[in-house]
Amino acid sequence: MRKKIQFKEGPPIIEENDINFYRKLAQQNLNRMYLVSKIFLFMILFLAILNIGSFLFFNEHTEYHRIYLIPYSLLFITNCLILLFVHPNRFKTNASINYYKQFEENVAIFVCWILMLSLGISMLDQIFYHHTIIYSIAAVISTSFFVMRIRYFIAPFITSIVALALNYFNQAQDLYHYYFEMQLVIMLLPILLIVASTNYRKFVASHKQQEYLYQETNRANKLASDLAIANSELKRLSFTDELTHIANRRGFHKYVADLKKRSSPFNLTVLMLDIDYFKNFNDYYGHAYGDMVLSRVSTVLSNIASSTNCFTARWGGEEFILLAPDKKPEDIIVIYNHIIQEINQYELKNVTSSISNKVTFSVGAYRGDIESSDDIQDFLHKSDSLLYEIKESGRNGFILMEDEEVLYKYQPNAYKTKP
Repeated sequence: MRKKIQFKEGPPIIEENDINFYRKLAQQNLNRMYLVSKIFLFMILFLAILNIGSFLFFNEHTEYHRIYLIPYSLLFITNCLILLFVHPNRFKTNASINYYKQFEENVAIFVCWILMLSLGISMLDQIFYHHTIIYSIAAVISTSFFVMRIRYFIAPFITSIVALALNYFNQAQDLYHYYFEMQLVIMLLPILLIVASTNYRKFVASHKQQEYLYQETNRANKLASDLAIANSELKRLSFTDELTHIANRRGFHKYVADLKKRSSPFNLTVLMLDIDYFKNFNDYYGHAYGDMVLSRVSTVLSNIASSTNCFTARWGGEEFILLAPDKKPEDIIVIYNHIIQEINQYELKNVTSSISNKVTFSVGAYRGDIESSDDIQDFLHKSDSLLYEIKESGRNGFILMEDEEVLYKYQPNAYKTKP
């Protein structure tokens, strides 16, 4: 049964050294600061024109119009500076965590400054027009747009309530003109604190979930990569002989399948190699010695095959096969002599041999042009027959044939036994 992932309830906690969180927080607040400045700028222009128009055309409170110009001008200049010097494209994505933390503090200062200027405008509006719309709008925008800890809003909100309340009770006129507005502000600010807290908590939870998904994605990718490596290694092992570490018969058939994809005709030489009297000295010296001989022979064959663009595999038991595409007869003779020379350097003893005191080999090779896929199988049979011919005639030899014609034969002790 699949286990369901559950997230614990409670306030999300962010580590103080989580630079990814502070980077995302700073980037989001920067984008929103740029947008909020545009909103405030248009709102200020509209309200300023509206208020100045009422002063000039309707002669309402003309003695105070200069007072209104002060907070409006400061608000206008502040937002113009933000648009001028703060742009999302200038955000530093590779800065230190202290830089992002300081940016959070700067955003809080900006919001507090905007709220205080809006408070000043609303206190004048409270006197002349009995409303606090500007401050209410600024408070709603600040808490809704910016992602900030609630502690950054508490101080300006308490200051606002106290200032508006004192302004309310200092009015000489009847207080019922201001009663609704004061109720609205007193009820609105706690709601906005809840909104600010909810926004921040959601942002933290979203970040945590993204980090969790990122980690799980990396973990899944790593598991997939490890699995792919393991499958590749398993596939390689399935094509590799466990003892000699060269290709086994399955690896040979894979190479042949790839070889058949070549455009025909192409020349191919098939060499079948057999260690003479292997069973005798394997029984005499023990399987450990026999395994060592097989390992050294395969090492020589593998190195020579790699250097000559050939392919070698363990055919079974003490038999090996070497495929040499596009080689001339003299190249095949050189390869054979190279194999014998390299193996003789190991000085592998075989006292059970009837023809020599060292390990010897019988090799049968057949070459020709491959015109169809069946030709490769035919070459295998012919090279195997040539190997049998060498063994029947005394072992320790090499024969190379093409089109039923013997191109080269070497067998120094044909039909002879060691003294």
